[in-house]
Amino acid sequence: MVGPSRPTVSELAIYTKYAHKLMEEKHRRLSLLVLGSTPEFRDWGFEENMVVTVMDVNPDYNSTINRELRHKTILEEHTEKYIQDLWQNLNAVDAYDIIIGDLAIGNIPKEGLDDFIKRVSLALNSHGLFLGKSFFVPKDYNIITPTELINRYYEGPQYHPYSALVFDLTMYCIDNDNMLDFQRQYQELIKLKQNGLITEETMHYFENVGWDNEMKFKFHVPKCQYYEDLLNKYLTIQTVEHGCDVYSKNFPLYIATKKSK
Repeated sequence: MVGPSRPTVSELAIYTKYAHKLMEEKHRRLSLLVLGSTPEFRDWGFEENMVVTVMDVNPDYNSTINRELRHKTILEEHTEKYIQDLWQNLNAVDAYDIIIGDLAIGNIPKEGLDDFIKRVSLALNSHGLFLGKSFFVPKDYNIITPTELINRYYEGPQYHPYSALVFDLTMYCIDNDNMLDFQRQYQELIKLKQNGLITEETMHYFENVGWDNEMKFKFHVPKCQYYEDLLNKYLTIQTVEHGCDVYSKNFPLYIATKKSK
């Protein structure tokens, strides 16, 4: 998988900037909670000498994706703490300096998102940071059809197809409740293929991402304004940044901090 389904170098550079500011303020090792088993974040925590905790409900996935860790010392010396639980069951107070997750928001049940953000705020230490990205509906966005999208893609620079196409395809496929069915995305690609509008080479990049069979759950894609209001209810949005990847303009990186007591 590639961005936006995984954190990229440009995004990690932004997170590092804020982590270093926090390190200078705290004058100690930072404690990091990773929502999920994302290897990029775990390698990052190791490189930045953080005390890392991984929270993932699926131990089999955790074990499988461990092979992607660049720093095998993490496994050999058991430098991480592992919590097997759902993110929405986060139950800690003043425990972490940074909580980070890639696409974590979309995997929280829609009705439980408010409570989850509240739990994040409670779990953060003073001046702690909540970082990460997810799919959000921009405030001013015009939906384009899959046909328009693929024609635009072939007319422009040839970026990685997944990175270049997935955002607009997602916006086209979410329902009126802002929920995404991954299999609908795959079916839209199949239609393009049947109509001779997408090449076999491009289609290949979408064949093994799980849209056609494995990912049978629905993914929440909230509106940006709704999410910002929710963050500011329990945290404070310090700033909003963007990476420098092909999709980055549509993926705000919210830098949110714990409210002062």
